[in-house]
Amino acid sequence: MTVQLPISKSIANRILLLQAIHGDPLMRVPEEMPDDVRVLRDALMHLREHKNGEPLTLYLKNCGTALRFLQVHLAQCYPGEPIQLTGDARLMERDGAPTTQTTSAMIMHGADVPAEADESPYITMTRRVVQAYPNVRLEQDWSSAAFWYEHVALHGGELLLEGLTDESLQGDRVVADIYAAHFGVQTTFTAEGAQISAVSHWPTAIGRQQSTAVNIDFMHYPDLYPAIAMTCERLGLILHATGTDRLIYKESNRLEAVARHETRHDHRMAMALMVAGWPVDDQECIDKSYPMFLEQWKMINFG
Repeated sequence: MTVQLPISKSIANRILLLQAIHGDPLMRVPEEMPDDVRVLRDALMHLREHKNGEPLTLYLKNCGTALRFLQVHLAQCYPGEPIQLTGDARLMERDGAPTTQTTSAMIMHGADVPAEADESPYITMTRRVVQAYPNVRLEQDWSSAAFWYEHVALHGGELLLEGLTDESLQGDRVVADIYAAHFGVQTTFTAEGAQISAVSHWPTAIGRQQSTAVNIDFMHYPDLYPAIAMTCERLGLILHATGTDRLIYKESNRLEAVARHETRHDHRMAMALMVAGWPVDDQECIDKSYPMFLEQWKMINFG
């Protein structure tokens, strides 16, 4: 079966901010786009209509990218203007320390940020988007693909993830390597996308030793944690996760949410739990990154 993935909101939001910085028309954001992209575009449109000196409040829902990008954008392009950023309670609770999103926004505004040997893939992505602007290509979202890798690891079969390419700007492309190494999911790239399938001879949860461990550093790939954590749990594997410090500041405290099998209005938690067979009441939050997921999930599981 073929699965159409959403557009990468990381790339889309970087394009939007660059369009705002350069004064170019903002790209159209159709309904099938992640809600986070619509949030940032709406905020940038309101800024374009803003008159100097007039108070303006921008409501950002629970979009951390919009918050970080706009904090830098307002300081650079609207200094001293009475513009307030607000959002859902969880957004306002999130840690105020600079993040890779803050650094990315500074780079897009022309700051000279030296590259580091162990640079975050999100910052590397930003540099490549800036270099390619305005000819950068939107990509299908590798972060969203993680839940279909989880599905194949747990339930078998094969899926074509339409539009994914091996050569991607996205750091979460590493999900293909992780699932090949630890969970027996093979990826074959074709002209149509990534064909993923369960390796038939791969050990199943039956007969595994509980001491079998999976060691993964999530420092640069925090969005992959929910899917991988639930995969390990269902397969009876012990996940030794490092680089998880920032997970408590995501849309939910993902360390606690995974341990308690709660969505906490976190889109990635909702999808990871649903694939793993847990009941999910809060499905609306999935629109944040993957509006088509529920329809596709029902089609794959119930025809």
